[in-house]
Amino acid sequence: MKVIKTKDYAEMSQKAFEVLKDLLEQKKDAVVNTTVGASYDGMFELMVKAINEGTLSIKDAVFMNLDEYIAERNKSFTIYTFMYTKFYNLITQKPKVIELFDGSTRQLQAEMDRYRQVLAQYPRDLQILGLGVNGHLAANEPGTSFQSRVFLADSDESTIQSTMRYQNLTREEAPTQMLTLGLADIMEARQVLLVASGERKAQAVKDTIEGPIDERCPATILRAHPNAIFIIDEAAGSLLNKMN
Repeated sequence: MKVIKTKDYAEMSQKAFEVLKDLLEQKKDAVVNTTVGASYDGMFELMVKAINEGTLSIKDAVFMNLDEYIAERNKSFTIYTFMYTKFYNLITQKPKVIELFDGSTRQLQAEMDRYRQVLAQYPRDLQILGLGVNGHLAANEPGTSFQSRVFLADSDESTIQSTMRYQNLTREEAPTQMLTLGLADIMEARQVLLVASGERKAQAVKDTIEGPIDERCPATILRAHPNAIFIIDEAAGSLLNKMN
């Protein structure tokens, strides 16, 4: 795992954007599977700016997503809503293919089967991930098998609280389940990008980089990936023994 240390959130976002931009410039038909949330708000803003200014093309690319809440698609907190309100509806040029989980369907097994076929059809060039405060990746909470594949996951309380904080939801409003890629699915991407910002992520960053590779901290599996990049800011890296 290559660790890139940045001063703050803005620099972290810029570095993450550069990883994605470099891929899309080198491979016009790249397949990108992304996450959403506060960690990537800045990167998406930079993406929108570059696409609309004509300095970056995504017209031949495939964009898909990592997970989705079990909820009506138009809810404010869904991955679908994020992707359209903060990215797809803002850009003048759309990707060739857009794929998202549908967490609103009652046919969840059929939807998981469909998404497995999507993954098989479009091998991922880049898997973009966020780091949970408990070390989770996507909805793979602590204790999830490293062999997990697309599944329906129950969210840990810390994950629910993070969603509530980011989306300004009450506990009753907050979703508690997600359709998600498994850890084995994540590891099949040719390249993986993980970011973390802020003191809230500091312990998870320390566990991911310096702790044992263990299912109790799902993110540690990325240390076994041949091409994983982890971008952290000073606050997120504040507990690292090797931070300088």
